[in-house]
Formats: sequence, structure tokens, C-alpha cells
Amino acid sequence: MPRAKKSVVEPAVSEAGSQPNVNKTQAVKDYLKEHPGALPVAVSEALKAQGLDIDPKYVSNIKFKLGITKRRKKAVAKGKEATPVAAAVSTDMISVAALQKAKKLVQELGGVQQAKQALTALGQLLD
Repeated sequence: MPRAKKSVVEPAVSEAGSQPNVNKTQAVKDYLKEHPGALPVAVSEALKAQGLDIDPKYVSNIKFKLGITKRRKKAVAKGKEATPVAAAVSTDMISVAALQKAKKLVQELGGVQQAKQALTALGQLLD
């Protein structure tokens, strides 16, 4: 004996029998349309005031799936700014990079004496 088919469309009714069930996900989406910058806690509290018990974690998951989440920017420590390497080196110390450049210059000019002469001439031009 075949079973009788149930109707496909049945009104969803809560346990109390007086109020239809509300899709919580859709309620969160609707609230976020009206208040796009709302935090999950604020959304949860607002919907609890409307009679829907929704956890802030659930709201956060919905926001993530919708692509509404904000990406955090990497924090830069206060007072610490990017300083050039040359500024970090004291005046009586020479960095390895500066020594490598000096070596390359000496090789290009043909020796230490020629590099000294070129630097002396450059100093006179700059004065």
C-alpha cells in the first residue's frame, strides 16, 4: 500500500503555534543591508530585541560568508617608523654595504689613489 504524499509547501509554525518561524540567516542579512557597518554583537542584540536568539559568532560567520568582514591592517608600533639603514649607523661606523660600494668604485677607477683623487676633485666641485 503506497504512502500518501505530504504536501510540499507547509507553513512553518513555531512550537507555540502562533508565530511562523523566521529564517535567522535571512534576518541577519536583512539587518546587515540596513546597517552595513554593524558589529556582530550589535546585530545579535538588535535581533534579540526583535525576538530572535542569534549568537554573535553566528552573525560573524554570516558576515564572513557574505564577504563583509574587514581585513586587519598590520599594526605599526607607535614611535617606531621605518628608518633608513644609513641613518641607523653611527657616524664613526661604516656599513658593509657602503664598503662594498667603495670597493666597486676603487675597482672602476683603477686603484685607491685614483679613487682618492676623484673624491678630492668631487669635494672641490661641491664646495
